[in-house]
Amino acid sequence: MNYFPNGDEEIALVKFIAKFQYLAVNDTKFFFTTKKYYRKRITGLVEKKYLRRKKLNLVLDELGIEYCKLFNYEYTRLNRNKKYLPRLLYISNLGAFYYNSKTVKYTPSYSMKDKEMFTVTARKYIGILEINGFEYLTYHISKEHDNRYLNSVIYDIQKEKTYKNIIVLVNDIKRIKSNDFAFGNNQVLIVEDNEENREKLKYLHSINWSKVIEKYYNNKVYLSEYNFCDYTDYKSKYVSIFYFFDTEKVNRIKSFLRENKNKNSDIICSSNIEQELRKELPNVKYTIVDLEDYLEKERNIYD
Repeated sequence: MNYFPNGDEEIALVKFIAKFQYLAVNDTKFFFTTKKYYRKRITGLVEKKYLRRKKLNLVLDELGIEYCKLFNYEYTRLNRNKKYLPRLLYISNLGAFYYNSKTVKYTPSYSMKDKEMFTVTARKYIGILEINGFEYLTYHISKEHDNRYLNSVIYDIQKEKTYKNIIVLVNDIKRIKSNDFAFGNNQVLIVEDNEENREKLKYLHSINWSKVIEKYYNNKVYLSEYNFCDYTDYKSKYVSIFYFFDTEKVNRIKSFLRENKNKNSDIICSSNIEQELRKELPNVKYTIVDLEDYLEKERNIYD
């Protein structure tokens, strides 16, 4: 009997659990290209004492811990505090989803060395999503989190000094008030947390906006130097583009329109965020585009 993991996929699974502590059994599908027999392979790792089952999750067993220490793989000691288990399971689920992504690298909060001392006791972020080299400090608001927790996320972002791009994964985007999430950052993206939107995040920087502008404005607007729009003709057209709901951009547009009563703004977005944008900016001109048609998925691949 071979007492080592069989192949790169099993090694990747063990390394992942060493780093993320827990992995839901259902999330093991992200690690195996052949779906038919992967449950048998997991059973084999359990029998070899690399992994053990902990209810519906997998954690490292004694031989798995020794194996990771032997090869100097990143290892996080298992946190057994039940209070933090939902957070740890969510972080693991997010890490598993992006594990094989070519454009997204996810660093959990407890692996952020410069932030280590804050992660459990004070700070609410769950880590960094690095998308095509752009770092986004990431937060999660679930249906179990009450308004008090939501307010603590607001406070946490307010005191953040390093990261100016933020992603908030939320169970229901209607819970977010745009004015409460305006901090003077570059971006605060409010993303309703579902599999479709997680997949879209992979291509956040892969939309060919130049083609969109060419089609709808015949190249008569140009990249803007203003902070309240993305393209302009510096006369009467002020065009803002949205792939996700960006509260910072919404509030910059609001401010511009308040100060310039005789001017208006154009927004290009997809239909899935149109309703939320219209609530905040009812009087601007909307162009609804299927942005999936403008994705260049092989563009700017993360290395």
